[in-house]
Amino acid sequence: MTVNRELKELQAQQVRAIAKERLQSAINSLQRAMYDLEVYSDKFDNASTDYERGKVVNYAINHLYCNIQPNLRIDLLADSQSELAKLEVSNAQNV
Repeated sequence: MTVNRELKELQAQQVRAIAKERLQSAINSLQRAMYDLEVYSDKFDNASTDYERGKVVNYAINHLYCNIQPNLRIDLLADSQSELAKLEVSNAQNV
């Protein structure tokens, strides 16, 4: 029975490590996004007309929607949240 308990603990540690890695990956994506948006901010400041400024804002919105949101891998974060919830239920049943 000790081997089974040790195996479950190793699996739990792996679930926690993967969740932490996925969270860090989302943080890294957001940090890169901040840099990208600063580039758009500079382009906004250098635009000579409101029409050009509007286009820059449009490009920034497009970048946020097409590049940043998919790269956050919210699906993987949700998977990790689910796995952690399963661990909590399993731990509660073993007490």
